[in-house]
Amino acid sequence: MKFCDKLTFVIFTYNEENRIERVLRNFSGWARILVVDNYSTDDTKLIAERHGAEVLLHKNPGWVEDENTVALIKNTVATPWIYWAFADELLDEESLNAVIAAVTSGKHKIINIARKNYYYGKFCHEAYADRLNRVFEKNALDFTGNKIHNFGRSTVEKDQIYYLDAKKYYVRHFISNTAKSYLATIDKYTDIQAQEHSDFSSFRLFLHLAKNFLKNYILGRAYKAGKPGMFFVLQMMYYQSILLMKIYEKRNNISGEIIEKLNNVERERMLKIQRK
Repeated sequence: MKFCDKLTFVIFTYNEENRIERVLRNFSGWARILVVDNYSTDDTKLIAERHGAEVLLHKNPGWVEDENTVALIKNTVATPWIYWAFADELLDEESLNAVIAAVTSGKHKIINIARKNYYYGKFCHEAYADRLNRVFEKNALDFTGNKIHNFGRSTVEKDQIYYLDAKKYYVRHFISNTAKSYLATIDKYTDIQAQEHSDFSSFRLFLHLAKNFLKNYILGRAYKAGKPGMFFVLQMMYYQSILLMKIYEKRNNISGEIIEKLNNVERERMLKIQRK
């Protein structure tokens, strides 16, 4: 292990006292660490400081890739490179070495790395695996007007983006949600996303869900994780279903009050028939 003075690991937290220590141990000795904490009410901040991490308190809008949060981080971080991290993720030593080597090579401006998921503690292979430009020079990504679940726009030439081999190097994403706890997450994020979209069709919903099942459960080999893999795919499909339902409701101005008025019309119709 060789310390990299060009890179800062930026870890986003909110009430992560049960997970933050392992992430800090994961990155300790490799580069600087900045914990950006959303005013936790537990011991997250104390644990981070105990492990020698710098802590920045910042209230985000419910997600952390928004323009204002990124601007604050860029102004706070002293190194030219940033690694975008979360408390439920880890990198193995081989992947850390690959990241550091790419940063110090001087050949790249952005490093794109894959993320693969664990659900109920089981590795889900390629199911809902994604890639992200999560290691980048400060000015290599523009977050102006960025939307949730997006990650800015590249400002560099394509040959300055280095794609790490996803078969060897990837972020381990340890999902800790139960079926119940994930409902709150789904509700929060779909509320935000629904405000940013306006298109909906029944065919699109059916096609999207069918494609997701084939891509992630079969081709992504989630079935190899057994029931946890199946539940993971079903939960993500539920997320997409709720999102598209909220888009439909927004587009058609549907609310609880509107639904009740429509129900009242049908109730009155039934009662009139009954009186006859």
